[in-house]
Amino acid sequence: MTTKTMFALAAALGLAVCAGLPGGVTSEAQAATYGCFRVTAKHLNIRDRPYSSAAVIGVAHRGDILEKRKLICTPRGFWCAIRKGSLEGYADKNNMRKVSCP
Repeated sequence: MTTKTMFALAAALGLAVCAGLPGGVTSEAQAATYGCFRVTAKHLNIRDRPYSSAAVIGVAHRGDILEKRKLICTPRGFWCAIRKGSLEGYADKNNMRKVSCP
C-alpha cells in the first residue's frame, strides 16, 4: 500500500467517524485507540500541538503507557497524538516505542 493510498484511506475513515454528531466528533471517535507506546525517555513532554514550541500540558515518565489516538502520526512522523488517562496531546515519537496495549 502506498503512502498516498494510506493517507486517502485515513482521510476517508476520519470523515466517516466524524459524521455522527454536530461539531464533528462522535463518542466512539473520542475513545478510539490505535495502539500503544511505552515511554523510553526519562521524561517526555506532552504538548497541546505537534510542535516542539507548543505549550507543555503534561509529562510522561519512563515506562508509562500512552495510547495512540490517531491512525497515522504527523506526515513527517515525528509527533503522535496520544492519550495518558484523560490528558490528550502530542508526544515526540523518538522517545517512545510501540508495544501491545495492556
